[in-house]
Amino acid sequence: MRILPGLNLNFSGSGVSLSAGVPGARVTFGPRGTYASAGIPGTGLSYRQRIGGGRPSGSASLREEDLNLTGDRTNDELVQKVLQQGTQNLTLTPGEARRYMADPRLKFLDPQTGRRLSGTQLEARIKAAELQEKIESLQVQLQHEAEAYRHFLDFWLPLPAIPSVADWQNARAPRPLDPPPPPPAAPDWPAGRAQLLEELTERHASSGWESHLPRFVAKAGAKKELATAWPEREAQLQQDYELRWQEYQQQLAEETARWNEAEAARIAWGDRLLAGDLEEVQHTVAEVVAGLKFPFETRCEFFLNDAQTIYLHLDLPEIEDVIPETRKEILKSGETREARRERPERTAEYARLVMGQCLYLGAEVFSYLPLAQTVLVAAYTQRPRLRESEPIDTYVLDVAFARETVVEFTRQEQKLPAFLARLGARFVVNDDGGLGRIEPPAWLKRGDLEGAKS
Repeated sequence: MRILPGLNLNFSGSGVSLSAGVPGARVTFGPRGTYASAGIPGTGLSYRQRIGGGRPSGSASLREEDLNLTGDRTNDELVQKVLQQGTQNLTLTPGEARRYMADPRLKFLDPQTGRRLSGTQLEARIKAAELQEKIESLQVQLQHEAEAYRHFLDFWLPLPAIPSVADWQNARAPRPLDPPPPPPAAPDWPAGRAQLLEELTERHASSGWESHLPRFVAKAGAKKELATAWPEREAQLQQDYELRWQEYQQQLAEETARWNEAEAARIAWGDRLLAGDLEEVQHTVAEVVAGLKFPFETRCEFFLNDAQTIYLHLDLPEIEDVIPETRKEILKSGETREARRERPERTAEYARLVMGQCLYLGAEVFSYLPLAQTVLVAAYTQRPRLRESEPIDTYVLDVAFARETVVEFTRQEQKLPAFLARLGARFVVNDDGGLGRIEPPAWLKRGDLEGAKS
């Protein structure tokens, strides 16, 4: 842009500059410095030299023409920054560092010494960063695995709530449908009028002589037609709403009938349990045992003689199936290895797991049987025998859970071994922290097992 004779204002991607002079000789003042140029008019011959100013010295080795040299085009933004501003301090991922390192337009400096890094030095730093990145990723992965394992050991927490007899009696009142189906929304008359006006406007604008005129003409015609078209649309919207309301009323009636039927069955079931109906108690225990989902293979048999006492015969998982013998360790090389775990640590985890399983079973039974006061559990596992192929059932825990003590445990978690010991449970802790063999409980007779349900 010519401002005065011999004085021009220049615009470019790198900024604004000012040039002054006469044909054949000019001086340019810009963000990249001050340049003097001279040439012979009409010949195409010229010479240009910087005479002052310019970018910081950190970018002296990078020239504007370097931007277009062979290089990775995704790096152009960084190259432009270096060209305009000088040295750039960057935090790079290993992948970015390798991409920049392969670009001949860029060089790397050590931020501490200011010296240029060779390809070998840079590659060593990249590999060290990649190794650290890999180790940190493995640490996060192992942390997630450790958290999942802790959740597995404590799968039985929290224990189910155990309602009292009074709670069961209060629950006999029928409950209203929950949740009821939502009723249809009432017609939105302003929105309906606006929608009709839009439809009429579109019709006027797309047909007839109004299609060749501005849209406001079509809208004006639509407004005139709206007065006669709206009553018919209003009646249609009202009719649609009444139809949806009738369908809602029918749906509500059907769902309410199903709900009331289920409520009647629930109340009758509760009444039979409160009355001590042994057949219903046995059926309920069977449903509870069959419906439990454990994170390992297990099996439970039960039997009862009255509604107050429930006997459970529990086949525990074997320690080898639930407690890992090794743990992963991260090496300096970024690889992992399996390190053997100490046996006392493993046996302590197994004891907590199976004790928690027994307590969880007792709490589940109490939560479904209002008259049950005691749940006796005999827990065993299979251990190998010398010179024999078939394992032997080894009993490791015999405990009688009282309803009130389990309720108390749910209010304030306690140490499992100490809690079971206060209940008079029979179990032996070996020198390695594992559960030792005990004699089967006296109530566990063959005659009882013949009538057991599993």
